[in-house]
Amino acid sequence: MSGALDLKMGGPSEKLTALGTRRTLYGSVSRYRLDGYLALFDFPAPNSTSEGRFTTQVPLQRLFLMNSDFMQQQAELLGKRVVAEPGDEAKIKKLYRLVFAREASADELRAGLAYLAAEPLKEYEERKLEREKAAADVAADPLKAKLVAAAKAEAAAKEAESEADMSAMAEPPGMMAGMKPDDPKSKKQEPLPTSVLGRYAKVLLSSNEFLFVR
Repeated sequence: MSGALDLKMGGPSEKLTALGTRRTLYGSVSRYRLDGYLALFDFPAPNSTSEGRFTTQVPLQRLFLMNSDFMQQQAELLGKRVVAEPGDEAKIKKLYRLVFAREASADELRAGLAYLAAEPLKEYEERKLEREKAAADVAADPLKAKLVAAAKAEAAAKEAESEADMSAMAEPPGMMAGMKPDDPKSKKQEPLPTSVLGRYAKVLLSSNEFLFVR
């Protein structure tokens, strides 16, 4: 649905990453360190022959579809397919055709329009409250504000150090580890930034994972 899948036939295997575009048929598999994404979705043990996968439906699979960076990235790519449509209503209708192969109902269209209208305002209000709270903390207790800023800087430094360690690993972390490219210099693997339309597309992609009870 995202339009990113590479349908080219044949060729060498590739390491599985969240930014990869080839079918998993061409993913390299280690007998000693099975990729977490494949294991989550019942990939057969590579140490022995198997005629097929088991079929399961477990909470971890649903959590992956709802929360993973991989799904968000695919949703952003899906959003790019409809961004040229004239107006939010046309975008929503095309998303429904791409994701569900049907037209959006009147209620679904109203809900989608409300989401796209409210989400940017919600982000603005959240950031405004954060700025106001930070300013109030500084005014009330400058020493506390300095300590908080120092703690945040230390956490950011540790996170940067951890990312540097991950990039130095001989084997990439796999599809469950997030959107960090294997090669930081590769522009082809840079993840797309999160957008309102992408978040809405992800809601549609993961909507089958929710059970609504009236």
